[in-house]
Amino acid sequence: MSGRTFRQRRQRQRQHELAPNVKGRPSQDKEWVALREWCTAQGMPKSKLTLAYFPDTFRGMMATRNIEADEEMIRVPEHMLMTASKVRREVLARASDNGLVQSSAWRLSEHQALVYWTYDQRSKLGLSVWDTYVNTLPRDFSSVPLYVLSGTEPASSLSVNTDAEKWVAEHLPHSVLLKVTEQQERLFNDWTCTCEVLTKFNIESPVDWRRYVWAWLVVNTRCIHLGRHTTGNQQSAISSQPSSAVFQPISDRDSMALAPMLDLLNHNCQARVSTYFDTGRRQFVIKTLRRYCKGEEAFISYGPHDNGFMLAEYGFALAENPHCALELDCKVEMWISTVKANLNTRRARATIKSTDVDALVDVLKQHGLWGDFTLFSGSAELPYRLQAAMYLVFAAMKPGAGIKGVISQWERWQRGENTSVSEEVDLAVKNWVSRTCSEVAEHSSKLLDNIQAKQNDDARGSECLDPFLVHCIRLIWTTINKIAIESTSL
Repeated sequence: MSGRTFRQRRQRQRQHELAPNVKGRPSQDKEWVALREWCTAQGMPKSKLTLAYFPDTFRGMMATRNIEADEEMIRVPEHMLMTASKVRREVLARASDNGLVQSSAWRLSEHQALVYWTYDQRSKLGLSVWDTYVNTLPRDFSSVPLYVLSGTEPASSLSVNTDAEKWVAEHLPHSVLLKVTEQQERLFNDWTCTCEVLTKFNIESPVDWRRYVWAWLVVNTRCIHLGRHTTGNQQSAISSQPSSAVFQPISDRDSMALAPMLDLLNHNCQARVSTYFDTGRRQFVIKTLRRYCKGEEAFISYGPHDNGFMLAEYGFALAENPHCALELDCKVEMWISTVKANLNTRRARATIKSTDVDALVDVLKQHGLWGDFTLFSGSAELPYRLQAAMYLVFAAMKPGAGIKGVISQWERWQRGENTSVSEEVDLAVKNWVSRTCSEVAEHSSKLLDNIQAKQNDDARGSECLDPFLVHCIRLIWTTINKIAIESTSL
């Protein structure tokens, strides 16, 4: 998204704040008009939805008439769902034309197969029946951190060479950067695996890394997950569907798909929908569980995720997200490492050894209580997982404590047989949380100042990053700062 587009979105959002009852403005974009006509020609049932522009979400699907609760919002026929089984059949057909039929050599996952198909479709625009749909896909994913940090050449590690790449890597929260790092590893693995498989079929492998990154993110951000639901009489396929391999019926093994029109629905935390594949009508269905009035934007939900997850996976963050939290996993791991290092330097006086700390971590893992140490806004007390981990380690650090006795006592407390925790341990835990949250609050405040300076520079015309990405990073750090300040007094 360009800076101009972002500023237009912000302007519309301010107008919406002044006029909360404003409705969407139907889109007349030529790509949308062409998609609508194409979907009709392919036999997609009519719906009460149309693409529109909104002040707060920019672009989404608007109700053209009232949509009642428990009413189907949209249906996509089976032959318009692009799935891995269809990609496999198409590739095998091409391999047969090349004199090679090695179905056993097909080793692509569903995600890998759909990424290859998307990449291939982008490579032959103007020559495919899917051109109209492909033309509606985003031109880039500049607000997705992975798109910025994936580099210009295939690699398993993130690229942090340019000023823009360094800025994003330095300003993403650790948990988000860790997720993006894992995404890069999967991205490179998918690229490598796809090239190996296609070579066996004597089919040209992807050569454009940036286009492959784009295709990977198309699938990652826009795929739907297929459910299984049976109604009515069973049918093998829709009789009017084209004969092309990619328009054939889906397989029972397909669990995900690219679906024209559905990927234009935006996310909302309060959206209540039911989704399933209707095996009777051979259609994927989205049913709303709440009412939408004419002119309202209709939503789906991507799940109960915090803004860090949303930014890494989908390239956006929400100003009001009830699922936001402050993750302290990194802080706990650093503290554990510090405790072990200190024990190693004063072993003669210590009551426990660094290996005992490892044993404590193993106990937490065995009980499923290691990791996911999160604090939520408005919490009146420490989350149980953080309490359990802190109580165990701090109790073991008390002078004269025996490791076996500490573990035994902690397990009784964990089972509810012994609810008392010494005041000394309880105070040590609260002091650690207060000190850690104060550090996070101070760090996040400095980062917010840096982000504000970045936004001021961009406003003066020096932008080299998508302003919406910078805006989303600021939203995340604002929430982190808020929760950290609140949690200093837990």
